[in-house]
Amino acid sequence: MDQLKEFLPSAEKGYLPYYLFFIGIVAMGNSLQNLATLHYTRRIYNGRFVPNHALAPKTERFNPEDSVNVLKPASATGKDAEKAKDQVTPLTARVFGNYTFLAGVIRVYASFSPENASLYQLALLTHGVAALSFTSELLIFKTMKFTGPQGFPFAAAYLGGLWMTLQYSHYVQ
Repeated sequence: MDQLKEFLPSAEKGYLPYYLFFIGIVAMGNSLQNLATLHYTRRIYNGRFVPNHALAPKTERFNPEDSVNVLKPASATGKDAEKAKDQVTPLTARVFGNYTFLAGVIRVYASFSPENASLYQLALLTHGVAALSFTSELLIFKTMKFTGPQGFPFAAAYLGGLWMTLQYSHYVQ
């Protein structure tokens, strides 16, 4: 057990470094999972989408296929409901996984040196970016519905960010 302690943040610095270390390792594990399967990512991003036929037709200056609104949320019933698909693809999972891995690395580094203002702020920003990302997917883009699987990432993003904000002056002098 003593050998394991060498790889953990110092206990003298309180619980926040342990949280950052744990959530960083979880993030890196989640990113590896994104490379292996789409199953768990689809549990988070469970919105169903259909083509958006309300877009303007293709012109010399506009291609509806290039629009960020090329898809629209599908209604539970309706003529397109059976054709609805999610937006989780191998590419989106890899991009999400890469961001998540980077966020995990930053959090692990910050866990060992929480007094370093730059590392602390970067770790805090990873929580802010995650909170904004999940919130916008829920409220604006409608790619998720808040059910059980969304609880952990929302709690980690918001509660971790709040905890880090409240503890900033304790760690960073």
